Amino acid sequence: MRKVLSDKKTIITVLSIILVLTIMSSTTYAIFFRVNTFENTESYTAGVLDIQVEEGSTLSLANTLPITDSEGASLTPYTFTVKNVGNLTYTFDLKMLSTTSSNPINSSYIKVKLDNNEPVLLSSLTNGIIGSDITLSPGKSITMSIRIWLDINTPNTEIGKSFSAKIVTDGVGSEYVKPNTGAATISNIFTSADKTTVTNNNVEYQYAESVGMMEDVGGNIRYYGAYPNNYVSFNNELWRIIGVFKDIDDGTGKTETRIKIARSESIGNYEWDDNENEWSTSTLQTYLNGTYLNGLTSEAQGMVDNAKWNLGGSSTYQGLYANDYYTFERGTTVYSGRSTEWIGKVALMYPSDYMYAGDLSKCSKDGYNWDTDQTNCRDTSWLRNTSATQWTLTPLSGGSGGVFCVDGSGFVGILYVTNSFASRPVLYLASTVEITGGEGTSGNPFTLN
Repeated sequence: MRKVLSDKKTIITVLSIILVLTIMSSTTYAIFFRVNTFENTESYTAGVLDIQVEEGSTLSLANTLPITDSEGASLTPYTFTVKNVGNLTYTFDLKMLSTTSSNPINSSYIKVKLDNNEPVLLSSLTNGIIGSDITLSPGKSITMSIRIWLDINTPNTEIGKSFSAKIVTDGVGSEYVKPNTGAATISNIFTSADKTTVTNNNVEYQYAESVGMMEDVGGNIRYYGAYPNNYVSFNNELWRIIGVFKDIDDGTGKTETRIKIARSESIGNYEWDDNENEWSTSTLQTYLNGTYLNGLTSEAQGMVDNAKWNLGGSSTYQGLYANDYYTFERGTTVYSGRSTEWIGKVALMYPSDYMYAGDLSKCSKDGYNWDTDQTNCRDTSWLRNTSATQWTLTPLSGGSGGVFCVDGSGFVGILYVTNSFASRPVLYLASTVEITGGEGTSGNPFTLN
């Protein structure tokens, strides 16, 4: 058998195969119309499908020999990129259509391989389709590669014949449906789950125990408990979703619902400041929004947007529950001359973030006494994943240098800004960020786009 194949290769060297790849390029279609009727007046909005094709490498096959599939799969492919620059989703088939004018090679002996798919005989294709139902959303692109060769079983009867073809995209545009944002995805997890009512400090909360989520006093959705599935891959690191927060101002007056995340681990011990509890000028704020932010990957930086952070404080740290912290954090009570708001990208958690991350169905203590009931209070908050003392964003309003912190033993207290404690960056993702996969576990975290 080997001798026959060897002889065949010797005899068929005069066979010529020529592949001409012609791609549909830069074609615009206004093919979708949406009709809205209001007071007997019709308005029409046309969608635009605009496809661009970027040429890739050149594939030229002449005087070719029959080869095995493994040899064919190792050939240098012809590559090209299709990009949707319109505002309609484009769903298409990729076709290889023969343009041979005379004496064509029998398609039963031509093998075609698209990307990493299995090679197929051209004769086995329906209407020449080598790839079907490929979908491109507006602004997206896809790069594809094609390999073509003569099947090892090509007979000598094909000597002197030729083959040429064109590659075309054949599809249709459809109305672009904006995908759910990441915030909507997380919110839907909570909305779809069964709820129970939990009362803490005379405030009723909606808890979805099956998914480890709850709704706080402000109507924001948060992850709670010791081990919720709120892990997310960000900056090639594990971060965790604090929750989905409503009416987050980007500093221009535009408010949106956005995801708030915290780094899973501290980035190290830092002073809050070297003198006073003014966050807008503090040394830690300057570092986080300078050196640290600039050190994130470009992809991660593109997912972060400015937010207005509230800097309201309290003159006491005893007898305060989660709802109490939430209220004064968003107030205007501050030490003389201090800012009540700050606009920026990277900050720290609030005391209320720490307490709402605990299980308020079990914990009946105020924050200052969480260490006295470790099982039901301190150890139920996923934000206490360390025995180190952690800084928060919130200043003491009754003094010039005090800032709220989560003590290493688990209670919420006050310490002076010149101390160096664990610092966990916290930020709001841009409202356009989507969750594209993952389950939220540490081994399979949510992925972002």
